[in-house]
Amino acid sequence: MATRHDGRIALVTGGSSGIGQAIVRRLASDGARVAILDVASAAETLAAVRGDGGEAAAFQCDLADAAAIRATAAVIGRDFGRPAILVHAAALQFVRPFAEITTEDWRLVQSVNQDSAFHLSQALLPGMRAESWGRIILIVSSTFWVGGVGMTHYVTSKGALIGFAHGLAAEVGGDGITVNCVAPGLTRTAKAVADLPAAFFEHIAGVQSIKRNGTPEDQAGVVSFLASDDAAFMTGQTLVVDGGQART
Repeated sequence: MATRHDGRIALVTGGSSGIGQAIVRRLASDGARVAILDVASAAETLAAVRGDGGEAAAFQCDLADAAAIRATAAVIGRDFGRPAILVHAAALQFVRPFAEITTEDWRLVQSVNQDSAFHLSQALLPGMRAESWGRIILIVSSTFWVGGVGMTHYVTSKGALIGFAHGLAAEVGGDGITVNCVAPGLTRTAKAVADLPAAFFEHIAGVQSIKRNGTPEDQAGVVSFLASDDAAFMTGQTLVVDGGQART
């Protein structure tokens, strides 16, 4: 199959739950060996991957800590193998009115959501360049286009990742490396279901072109495509996977 990733190593941040977990399972089912980088335990994801017959390993790391990110990336390269695919799915998200956001809140969200992509990309690019092949895939958000009350800190971090992809894609394309973003809309993860009322899911489905809520697996399939050889001529792009709500 053209979208299989046999023999390649992927590093997925935020793989312990939600969209990140679905991405880990999809890439592993497509033949990749997956390193999960998350501050939370990834035991559930590991059990699911192994139950599916795939291979994965978990590495705990605080994505707000630049030194820890670089040190953990080095351990992964030494003990698990050098990743050719980086999927940055981890994100810190909470709703807070702009006037109530503290400097500490702001810096933490930017550190986890965008700065970690910078540190991981710098750590992994030498290995990708050595193989003349690499995929960097950043999970952003359709809120960049449709907005969200109380989410200025979060939307800013996701917009920064889109700009990061545009800039980095221009630098590494000649090395056989692509850099793209996937922008999910409202997705029915366990966290979202716990945090949001059912009426909100119904409302969003109603304004989408496709009248159902998105699932983590919807995002994982697009990520798998971007990680494949089929996507070798696509870089610096953002694919909005939101059922047609934003219509960018």
